[in-house]
Amino acid sequence: EIRLSLVGSEMCIRDSTEAELRSRAEIQYEGYSKALNIEARAMIDIASKHIIPAVMRFSRNLAGTVNEIKTAGADVTVPMNMLKDTTALLSQTKLALAKLQEAADQAAAMENGREQAEYYHEVVFKDMEELRVPVDKLEMIVDKEEWPMPSYGDLLFEV
Repeated sequence: EIRLSLVGSEMCIRDSTEAELRSRAEIQYEGYSKALNIEARAMIDIASKHIIPAVMRFSRNLAGTVNEIKTAGADVTVPMNMLKDTTALLSQTKLALAKLQEAADQAAAMENGREQAEYYHEVVFKDMEELRVPVDKLEMIVDKEEWPMPSYGDLLFEV
């Protein structure tokens, strides 16, 4: 029999059997897995239905601007570089999204428990961070009017 006392914790476990402690651990693993699954699915949904379409619209508008400037005979270096940066980040976003989708699907197919929770932590969470990298950069490039959600600046200073 294992005796564990967590001083200052909301939950105090005393005189718990090993089976009870294992059961509590399984509940924690399942809770973690479910929370990360919800976050990953939300990221997938937001990226695929909101961010990517917004960036594509912005890219199309920017390409039109490049063509108009070129037709006028002016220098297109800056808008062309912006377009190249945007489309490169869009490609990175699409690749990271596919990787996250695959990892989230694989994690969801696993049996609940420690192994699944560790997979969410080691693989899915890492893939979520990798998706954020190009999306965060795109947020700094894409016109505020085109961006589909409040920016960090909006949340910090305008709410």
